[in-house]
Amino acid sequence: MITRRARPRYRVAVEAPYAGGWRAWNVVAAAFEQRLAAQASPAVHEPRLESETRRGSDVVRVHIAMTVRAADPGQAAVIAWDVFKVAVGDEAQMWDLDGASAEIRPEGGAPAAGWPRPSGREPRRIPRLRGPVGDPRPP
Repeated sequence: MITRRARPRYRVAVEAPYAGGWRAWNVVAAAFEQRLAAQASPAVHEPRLESETRRGSDVVRVHIAMTVRAADPGQAAVIAWDVFKVAVGDEAQMWDLDGASAEIRPEGGAPAAGWPRPSGREPRRIPRLRGPVGDPRPP
């Protein structure tokens, strides 16, 4: 009998600016949430709109979150990005997709920065420079 390990689960948060402004966002927010929730599957658990933050009069920063079952954090990022793009739908021109960001963590675990290094070694410490820039002498 062949047994397979269950794929790990990752918490993924995606943030992206919506450039239409607060009023335009309020018009499309319900449809965006419905398209987002409709993508729940065994691989994507509870995709939801977590927060909306107004940035000036023309930009709303939208934060979505979901749990993704994937082989590794890279695959989790790709799956989450696909979920986000489907939820965006035909309104891609209103989103600043270049300004989007994502955070991926193991479910119930530490952030990716706290994961052990593949080599098992701690990262090398970089000495702080002292004195004016370009001055090789210590102060």
